[in-house]
Amino acid sequence: MSADKAPVEKLPLTARKNVRDGWEAKKGALEEQMLTLLGVPWKFEVNALAIYPYAEADSYGHNSPGDCIFAYFDAFVWSLKNSFIEYHGDAGKEELNTVCPTHTVTFLASPKFSYCGCDVEDGQFRLLFHPEKLGTNISHVGEKIAEALSTAPQPEGASTLSYAARHSIKTEYTTKIIPVLEKARTLLQNPKLEFQPGFEALGEKLKNGKDVRDDWETNLGDFARKYYESFIDVLEREKFGEDEMLREGLEEGVPKGVMQLKLVDTLKNGALIIQTTPDRWGTNIHYSCEKLVDLL
Repeated sequence: MSADKAPVEKLPLTARKNVRDGWEAKKGALEEQMLTLLGVPWKFEVNALAIYPYAEADSYGHNSPGDCIFAYFDAFVWSLKNSFIEYHGDAGKEELNTVCPTHTVTFLASPKFSYCGCDVEDGQFRLLFHPEKLGTNISHVGEKIAEALSTAPQPEGASTLSYAARHSIKTEYTTKIIPVLEKARTLLQNPKLEFQPGFEALGEKLKNGKDVRDDWETNLGDFARKYYESFIDVLEREKFGEDEMLREGLEEGVPKGVMQLKLVDTLKNGALIIQTTPDRWGTNIHYSCEKLVDLL
């Protein structure tokens, strides 16, 4: 079924009444919830005349178009509150408000999803239903808000990393790497040791690499931290904390005390640069520093 059907000129009386009572009379309460959740006013925009042509005879969308429209927006608000904000918090709110500067949620037909889903276009957050599935699996409409934000066009000057990647860095790297770094500094007796993962460069390589795992964005921070944890494992196993000669060898090879994480096209050895290829990102992380002593 096409997703560009012409709107009807007028709804039947019973349908008009249901749109009035089932949607228009309740929309304000949902918008109030959005204000409470996101801290700024949002508006919901729907053209019931454009939705009605997709409703099959005697279906939910045909007999109760207002209730049907409300159900989609209500499901979205529920997912926003109980799933997205619950997990992503203030950072998620800020991202949503930023990538959707119009602060508008619309409702349209699109073959993009099997039943329904959401995306961002022209600064609006769009709830989308399949042209042949109006009223089916409505609860799915807001299940992937984070994914919608990650694929949304970013404002000028924004990070090249998607929202999913940035969220992964914040929750799985930034908040958890400090004790890892402190342990490395203690074992090497080097309080100036630094970790420099270079996330923007990692993201660029993974985004454009071949055969890259499809969940790299949601695992970017977690895997980066684990690569550095593998470094700690080798330091402990080889007893760097007890062996002054090993510590001196490492300090001579890396006088700046900087440990980088890089993606390369082919693997090669490098002092204090943990390297892997895009297609092997996240694979056998614990082997990444196995040859550390051999490099000294």
